[in-house]
Amino acid sequence: MTQAPIQLEMNGIVKRFPGVVALGGVSLHVRGGEVLSLMGENGAGKSTLMKILGGAYPPDEGVLKIDGQPVVFGGVSDAKKHGIALIHQELMLAANLDISGNIFLGNERRSLGGLGPLSRSSMCRTAQELLGRVGLKLSAKTPVSALTAGQMQMVEIAKSLAFNARAIIMDEPTSSLTAGESEHLFKIIAQLKSEGIAIIYISHRMEEVLQLSDRITIMRDGKYIGDLSRADATHDKIVAMMVGRALTTRFPDRPPLQASTDEPPVLSVENLMVPGAPCGVSFSARRGEILGFAGLVGAGRTELMQVLFGVDSANAGTMKLNGKAYRPRSPRSAINNGIFLAPEDRKRHGLVLPMSIAQNTSLPDIQNYTPKGWLNRKREHEVAQQELNRMRIKAPTVDVKTVNLSGGNQQKVVLGKWLAMKPTILILDEPTRGIDVGAKAEIYKTMDELAKAGITILMVSSEMEEVLGMSDRMVVMHERKIRGILSRSDFSQERVGLLMTGHDKPAVPAVATVVGARALREDGIDAHHRPISTESEQDELGK
Repeated sequence: MTQAPIQLEMNGIVKRFPGVVALGGVSLHVRGGEVLSLMGENGAGKSTLMKILGGAYPPDEGVLKIDGQPVVFGGVSDAKKHGIALIHQELMLAANLDISGNIFLGNERRSLGGLGPLSRSSMCRTAQELLGRVGLKLSAKTPVSALTAGQMQMVEIAKSLAFNARAIIMDEPTSSLTAGESEHLFKIIAQLKSEGIAIIYISHRMEEVLQLSDRITIMRDGKYIGDLSRADATHDKIVAMMVGRALTTRFPDRPPLQASTDEPPVLSVENLMVPGAPCGVSFSARRGEILGFAGLVGAGRTELMQVLFGVDSANAGTMKLNGKAYRPRSPRSAINNGIFLAPEDRKRHGLVLPMSIAQNTSLPDIQNYTPKGWLNRKREHEVAQQELNRMRIKAPTVDVKTVNLSGGNQQKVVLGKWLAMKPTILILDEPTRGIDVGAKAEIYKTMDELAKAGITILMVSSEMEEVLGMSDRMVVMHERKIRGILSRSDFSQERVGLLMTGHDKPAVPAVATVVGARALREDGIDAHHRPISTESEQDELGK
């Protein structure tokens, strides 16, 4: 079959920032109707390269070509005029406008030959046609604030089509989508491909890349490493090219947790009513355990973690920490009790991005850095440097602003600031979202080391492979209920998948289900396949 001509070409692109060469002569090309995946570790230079292609940065050296002709972009709007659209991971929509207003923001249509008032009827009519092209069955007058993440993603694509985009760059487009929304996105990508539109797809989700790509371009340390065709690409080949070595194991080898029968749980939760939940939830966590929480988007896992951390208050139920009553009134109360949360959205809730690594490290424990009312900067730097070394954060000094770090290194700063305070329980909500396989392996190793040191970890993850690979036990949630509590010997993708979708009776022996406010087995057997014979034993289920 004849290949389509090269539509976009980047040759020998160099980009320097103060003290850093972000791109060292990178080349890339994409053809019309091709899905090109761009892969590399965090900090490899992918985003910088795409910002140059999208007109946000000018290259210091190198040439951009469209249809074989050199071009120089004067800015983002100039790149759009040439048919290049960049859809950022953090969607760039105005929540106070409706869909049509967002689609034509900066590209408004006016009456009287462009000199009169806005032609809202024309924009709304065209916006509705564009929504039809991306399969979004909503009125163009719907406020963007009322949309889901998946619907916003479709609006961004429709917005790019309004500019007659010939190439669309998608940066981590499925990071906040449900499985159903991701499948819809993949269908739209196939449709755009059939229309001759080039797609440059950036993702750390290997299964998506292998499914969607016609070709994969791999970068490392600001340099072009090579291309793989779809036929030649494998997980191991891609990883080896990304990190410069083969990752022999994806997850640490964790032996079964041996809990002493005399040692009480570190955390006990009984009939806890989270706001908006239909019933209470019960579970416990042991010292040195990684307790995973699996479920689909909207299952209530993040809301449960926010109650444990004192962001929200429970409507009913009890919690015990090391055998004593625990009821946090605020995050400060949780922190004082040794419970820390690394949130799902690290940029908005986990870090103050304009501040340095050192400042972010001292911020939650600032009272211990100001014994006489003055900040002890020497101690602040010493502690931050210790965590930078422990977490293997890629930064020249602890004075680097966190906004300039890659996503994986930002996540390490979040973990480092809590580890400096010696946690009893560490809550990790989507700990590896949006970070590359090399950084993931380092996060997994750190989690394993922390658990071996006696720290209890509660891990929320939407990645099945991750929650299966790292958990000692797993709490599976559906519609804000606990559908099952599984020991590692009971783990399987099929079983977890059934429970996540609300099916309580998989073909294999049944696991814990919610009856009223208690997680009980319908056949009188607990999650470890022992008979539940007394009410006291029933109350202990899930501990």
